[in-house]
Amino acid sequence: MNCIAQCITLLFCLILWTPACGAEGKIRGSAGGHERSVALFDCDGNCLGWTITGPSGLYEFDDLHAGRYRMLLAGQLVPNIRVTDGRTSVVDQAGQPKLDLEKELWGPSRVSFAQSFIARGTAVTGFSLWRASGDSTLIVSLFEDDPKGKRIAGPWQTEHPIVWIGGSKLPPDFRTEPGRPYCLRLEAADGKPWNHSMPRKGDVYGDGMAFYDDVPHPESDLGITMEQQQPHIPVIQARDDLHFIAEGPGSGTCRVAAQTFTANSINLVRAYANCGGWGGGIQEFVFSVHQRDPQGEQVGPAVTVKMVCNWGADVVWCSDAVRLVPGQQYCLKYRRRDNEPFFSYLSSDQTHGRAWRDGKPLPERFDQLFEVYGEAEPNSLTYPYDVTVLQTATGSVRVTWRTGTAGDSLVHFGRTQPLTESAGNESDRVTEHTVMLDDLISGATYFYRVSSHTHKASSARTYSRIYSFLAAPKGPDKPCYNKPLVSTPGKDDGLIVNGGFEQDLEGWKRIACSGKKDTAGFDPDTVPFGSVGAGQDGYTAHHGGQLYGFSYHGLEDPNWIEPAEVWNRELITQTVVVEPDRPHILEAWLLTGDQGSGWGRDSRIRLAVDESGQNLLASFDGVDAANATQWFATEHQWLPVRLRFTPLTQRVTIGIEFLQWWSLGASHLYVDDVRVYPVTGNASSKLPIGSSHDPERDGMSKSNL
Repeated sequence: MNCIAQCITLLFCLILWTPACGAEGKIRGSAGGHERSVALFDCDGNCLGWTITGPSGLYEFDDLHAGRYRMLLAGQLVPNIRVTDGRTSVVDQAGQPKLDLEKELWGPSRVSFAQSFIARGTAVTGFSLWRASGDSTLIVSLFEDDPKGKRIAGPWQTEHPIVWIGGSKLPPDFRTEPGRPYCLRLEAADGKPWNHSMPRKGDVYGDGMAFYDDVPHPESDLGITMEQQQPHIPVIQARDDLHFIAEGPGSGTCRVAAQTFTANSINLVRAYANCGGWGGGIQEFVFSVHQRDPQGEQVGPAVTVKMVCNWGADVVWCSDAVRLVPGQQYCLKYRRRDNEPFFSYLSSDQTHGRAWRDGKPLPERFDQLFEVYGEAEPNSLTYPYDVTVLQTATGSVRVTWRTGTAGDSLVHFGRTQPLTESAGNESDRVTEHTVMLDDLISGATYFYRVSSHTHKASSARTYSRIYSFLAAPKGPDKPCYNKPLVSTPGKDDGLIVNGGFEQDLEGWKRIACSGKKDTAGFDPDTVPFGSVGAGQDGYTAHHGGQLYGFSYHGLEDPNWIEPAEVWNRELITQTVVVEPDRPHILEAWLLTGDQGSGWGRDSRIRLAVDESGQNLLASFDGVDAANATQWFATEHQWLPVRLRFTPLTQRVTIGIEFLQWWSLGASHLYVDDVRVYPVTGNASSKLPIGSSHDPERDGMSKSNL
């Protein structure tokens, strides 16, 4: 599909363009990269313009009459672009969001793991994950809300063991209702603890959280990709390409090719076919749709498009141009405009239709290599364009965009990606969209994308590309020179002693080991790697003048030859007095970074609490048995991590564990501003993760935790 988009440099920046005289409208934008195809159509399907982008990825169609247009933008259908005289419409290519997790981090070993989420589809059809340990089959269940909610589906056991990188399809009864909260739970069938993969920064499902043995961990999400069944436009296709058939069944050329199919939609909005046999280059093809067979009455307008030899061509129509009756037979017919012979590529998929050549069905059971797309309801498809942002006041912006088809209005935004916050209106259906974003951090950079959904039978939410803006700084815009550098004071450490390391290591204990356990190189009691200082290589304290941790430089190590597993681990601990049975938060700011790592996550840090006073943090073996977070890798940025715990005794031990897995060109692991404090307000709320600013300074109170 979208074969034109894959044309190689043979086409360079070819532009085939038929201007509309006297018009003044314009459509321009970014196709998202080099050698991307962009085609412009009127509502009858006539191809008005076509370009292959250069290195900038930019395109432009000008001299357009006011009216409605459709586009194929880097393979994606953009319906109902409204052009007005004297106005430029900006339509940018947008890859639709999907969860693409770095899964090489892991959490503590547990028997079961669960992930809560807001359903975006009508069913969970499968999952994939990285399993750091364990080799059993998994028992899968779906619940409302959390693992203690009503069971919706399961328990269902995977057919095969899930080992290392794997996953499974799920039976059809794992049904969901879009917009409602659910929880997918995975339990080892052999009852043994195992390690589930975790994403690098923890919080990727902005509306969900992880559960370890049914205990909520709001600081994390699982590194699990859940496949959700989405509403989509009906499609009929035969894609098993048989390539050029030189002789025998399916060989030979024709002047008219056709494919019959049984309609499964009320219209056609797009079709595709592939042909060759004219020695390369481009030819114009005429496509039309007919009742029953190639000799049947024509349905809707015939359209002319340009086809690249052996790469195929797409045609598009507006929703009301080619109307069908579901269940009846139709025929997609196509020929060269000059009526010269060509070879129509065939498929062996054997749909409920049949390939025709020159008015006769092929005696063998072939389909043409083709696709047709329709809608279950008219005007189901939408696409955001003309996305703009306007500063309205300090801490507020107005985001606007247009859609040719009426839909709802959401803005997805955040300081980091993935975008976990959203604002807008899912009730109203409009074509001119406006959403206000308030309470923004002054002077901070935000990423954002917009989305709209028609909520019709064959529609799905469609997103713009990701843009960014700078929230207006507070105060007068006056330049400042020779401002003295003043260290900010450390924060209140709560129940911790010396949480900002301003008094060196006062209050802290340390243990360290190196080498992989149960190997000849394992040293169970090595000298700790970390120290208190001002940092190095540009890494500075989050608050105050001191931080704790260490940097490793492979080029300065006389024993370093190439990257190798070293398993350098350090655990710093402190015993604190707390109020038993009252929820508390252990908070710390973490910073890690690698140079020379293909993953960028070989330096890791996690938090742990011994809630029961069993001396679990006296050794590395006890950390997994304690209440522990996943490992975090922060990509050279300070990241706040907060672990909720409920102490069983008056004295608990908290710990920060460092892991330098590999010796690389450089590794950096630091911690600062460690605090413990009791929870106030809603203790079950999701903990805010991923901001590079202090939550209290940025207006987040502990009641939000």
